[in-house]
Amino acid sequence: MVVDKIGGVGPGYGPKKTEPQVRNEAPARSGDKVTISDEAARAASLARVQKLAQTEDTSRNQKLDEIREKLARGDYNEITDEVAQHIADRIADSFRG
Repeated sequence: MVVDKIGGVGPGYGPKKTEPQVRNEAPARSGDKVTISDEAARAASLARVQKLAQTEDTSRNQKLDEIREKLARGDYNEITDEVAQHIADRIADSFRG
């Protein structure tokens, strides 16, 4: 039996030197764009204002209803000096502007 000499490890099997990976960054793509016409922007703004006005009217009407109920019950029949002074100050401020 004849045994042939086994050679050393060839260059394909040795350790490889690693090089830092270079990422191929894709060029920036132009994304989707949305444009809103001036008319649509005005309509959206008007809708927001109307919704806000309704909300404020509702809360204002609720406060007015509460005050009307208190007046009907007689809660405001006796006005303290502090309240009277506050009312007088508010009236004076309205005349001053």
